[in-house]
Amino acid sequence: MTPQNPAQHARVAADALERLVRDVQAGRAAWAHPHTVRQAVDDLTRITTAAATALQQLAAAAHGQQPGPHTAQTVTALHQAGQYTTTAAAHLRSARHTMN
Repeated sequence: MTPQNPAQHARVAADALERLVRDVQAGRAAWAHPHTVRQAVDDLTRITTAAATALQQLAAAAHGQQPGPHTAQTVTALHQAGQYTTTAAAHLRSARHTMN
């Protein structure tokens, strides 16, 4: 069995998040109730946690490519993005804990 292309999943997730932002900006959607805010924080925590893991997987995949200065820069940038996304997930968890 041929492995699936994980980029397809990333595209679907990116499209969904872009649609969410557009709908909120256009006033077609709103977090008008504290429950929906809490649920959104929970879901965005899940997204950032998964994104951090995906970024680390991308860094590992890039590391296995042609060696060279561009590859090293790419791996470093992806690794840092994964670290920052992990930090964002931690901040979201902290925010969620302070909500009633």
